[in-house]
Amino acid sequence: MIVKRSPISLTYGTHRTYGFFLILILYFCSNSASAQTKFWIEFRDKGITANDFIRGNPIFEATRKSLSKECLLRRALALNENPLATISIEDAPVCPRYLDSLRALGIIPIIRVKWENAVSAWLTHSQMRSLKRLKFIRRICPIGHVNTLSIEPTTLVHGASMDRRLSMPMPLSDSACGYDPIIYEYGGSQSQLDRINVWPLHAMGFDGSGVRLGLLDVGCDLSVSSLDSTNVLFQYDYVFQDSNVANPQDEHGTETLSTAAGYLPDTLIGPAYHCSVMLAHTEDTRSERNIEEDNYAAALEDMEARGVEITSSSLGYFTFDSGQQSYTYADMNGHTAICTRAVERAAKLGVLVVTAMGNNGTDSVYSHEQAPADADSILACGALDVNDSIANFSSRGPTYDGRIKPDICAPGVNCWAQNSDGTFTGAADGTSFATPLISGACCLIKQAHPEATAQQIRDAVMVTGNNAARPDTAYGWGELNAYAAALELGTVMNLKNLWTDTAIHFCAGIASRYGIQSVALNYFGDSDINPQFASFTLAADSLIYDCTIPFAETGVHLYYRIAAMDGSSATTFLPRSGWNVLFVPQAGVRQLTAPSLQLTTFPNPCSSEFQLNAGEPGHWFLFDILGRVVLSGKSESEVTSPVNVSSLARGVYQIEFISPNGSTQTVPVIVAH
Repeated sequence: MIVKRSPISLTYGTHRTYGFFLILILYFCSNSASAQTKFWIEFRDKGITANDFIRGNPIFEATRKSLSKECLLRRALALNENPLATISIEDAPVCPRYLDSLRALGIIPIIRVKWENAVSAWLTHSQMRSLKRLKFIRRICPIGHVNTLSIEPTTLVHGASMDRRLSMPMPLSDSACGYDPIIYEYGGSQSQLDRINVWPLHAMGFDGSGVRLGLLDVGCDLSVSSLDSTNVLFQYDYVFQDSNVANPQDEHGTETLSTAAGYLPDTLIGPAYHCSVMLAHTEDTRSERNIEEDNYAAALEDMEARGVEITSSSLGYFTFDSGQQSYTYADMNGHTAICTRAVERAAKLGVLVVTAMGNNGTDSVYSHEQAPADADSILACGALDVNDSIANFSSRGPTYDGRIKPDICAPGVNCWAQNSDGTFTGAADGTSFATPLISGACCLIKQAHPEATAQQIRDAVMVTGNNAARPDTAYGWGELNAYAAALELGTVMNLKNLWTDTAIHFCAGIASRYGIQSVALNYFGDSDINPQFASFTLAADSLIYDCTIPFAETGVHLYYRIAAMDGSSATTFLPRSGWNVLFVPQAGVRQLTAPSLQLTTFPNPCSSEFQLNAGEPGHWFLFDILGRVVLSGKSESEVTSPVNVSSLARGVYQIEFISPNGSTQTVPVIVAH
């Protein structure tokens, strides 16, 4: 169910447990052979033993191909394993032979969940009897009563609150090196962004670029003004079974996505306004049925396989319609609900799951969290009112097994968002809106620390909350402080701007919890025997540093890295290892214009695609401004080759071409969609 507050949602806390008993009555007492009840059908195996699930086996290879490179790299970071070693038999699909056997009995699977090795389906008594005779069936049980999932909880060292908030600065002049101007263009989002302290990260140039955020909700209208430039990697409607999440149920999803990632300067800005998103319509507002949890689990599996890093869901499950399977407080133990089991599995595989606590706080019968907020190793979000006190409707902890919830809080009263009809509201209430503020802020933290695991980000968020010294079941670890959480993970560095005219200009955002002692730029050119050295000078304030390098040579490469020493005498480099490479164009020609070389691209700037012409076959690599390879390929002939950049965030990139004889050429590419 949606956890936005509304006249309808005020009834969400009503405690109804008769759904389960009704299922039992229907199952045991009905004399009709055609009476149907919805069950999980669990299989004994995947049609292969775990010992045979190895490289070279067709099922293993098919499973490997179903998992994206981004998925395997995220898993490898979380599990500290070789990427291929993170693939387990749980990732294999449900055995097709078993599904064929079900269809032969007239059983039509509704949703398949590979992690559970199960399908959901409606069964008659006759079908139940037939299934029990099949050797590959492990068990058949009503939704909500399944095996427990073992996952080791993250050990969190509780620390004192670290409220590293800076005062919002006065606007600077229109300089290429200064605070990112977006911090003066928040519009109606000003209050909610200031209160979670994201502006220092925005000022340093962090915007969520390159981070993959998944939203599970109702539909979403991407044509509204704050979302029409959103970089969508994947979308699917699990309710209406199509690939477009714009539908008549898109109000709540539009509001939550705009809160997290909206971009309309001077009107609405989300914390992660340039992140890449995956969208899933899993919630059916026409009713409250168990299949919505099945949709949720299937969508989460799909996003995880596609490499999602952070998910945001403003949904909660506890009470369902008459005839469905409802939960009790005893089920809020982190291991029972289908959606809870799914998010715990995703968390184990390195996804940072951010979800709403629910709006039951004032309910006299049930005031606790709704699934999947009961899961361990995630961020369950509470809502604060305009005075930063816990909102009376925000659901309270603890979980049934005694764990503190919520994990973190953010504004959830009078929030600013965009409606699906294009209008804006400053009266959006609910843990539904605290959640996308927190998930969007976590995208900034992930961008600042790409090497950090989901659990490290979670820990940093919690220990820097303003209630970390005394977490309780109303506020949890307190209000989010995004800037402090980023500093908790180490020195934050971002090459905010880089351009050339008659010289080379660098502008970087740099900060540390210990303060910055010195910042330097080390660089050398193609012809240098010994590296040159240059120092940044402090510009404007303690977050922004810049320098200008007169560089006589043109048509050559400049190799550089930034070194920052903090107050503890620790030095952090950007990039973390190695050197960034910049091609220095002809004197007097700006960086944004491709130099006159044999290697050319057109158009440049480009939107979704450009043509690469090297005049000969070879390999190419596209680097982002931090020196990371974001795309690569092979040019098979002397003719132009198309390069699709629709999945990339806008900005400056470098494409390097390697000829068969080993020589290289590099030109800048501007992505401007």
